[in-house]
Order: sequence, then structure tokens, then C-alpha cells
Amino acid sequence: MKNLSKNSAKNGKKGGRPSIDNSITAITISGINTVILTENQYYTLIERFGKPLFEKALNILEEWLNTSYTGSKYKGKNNYAHFRSDGWVINEAKNSIPQI
Repeated sequence: MKNLSKNSAKNGKKGGRPSIDNSITAITISGINTVILTENQYYTLIERFGKPLFEKALNILEEWLNTSYTGSKYKGKNNYAHFRSDGWVINEAKNSIPQI
């Protein structure tokens, strides 16, 4: 058995990842029922991508979570990681917005 760091032994996760802080609550987004983000994550993503692109990406992810068999395993979890700048959600949103 490998030696676990003090943090790993404490939270039972390999690599010493911090345990989830359950005191942080998800933000309520109008028209979005499945995507889960904290308030800080929501505003960080708007700042990073701009509101129109982020809202389009949010709707794409919402639809995928609700209709895809693969997406169903991500329901009820924080979805911040889906919004990577090189990720499929953002790329799909960029491709669907008409260029000016």
C-alpha cells in the first residue's frame, strides 16, 4: 500500500485533493435547471468568455446533460470543469454563434 499524504488520509482521496466544502451553494440561473455552478464560478466564466458566448455554452451543456446518456452521470455535480477554454462546450458555442 502506498503512503498517503496527511490530506489524503483525512479525506480518503488519492493525491491529497481537498475535501468538498458543502457550505458553498450553487447559484440559481434562470432557465437552467441541471448545470451546477457557484456564484463565483458563474461570474468568473462570464468575465472570461463574455456573457453571450457563456450563455450559449450554458444552454448547450444544459441540453447535453438532459438528453445524453453520457451526460446523465454528470447531473447533480458541479459543472465548472466543462467550461475549459479548449473544451467541447466552449468550442461548440463558438461555432454556433455567427461571426460578425
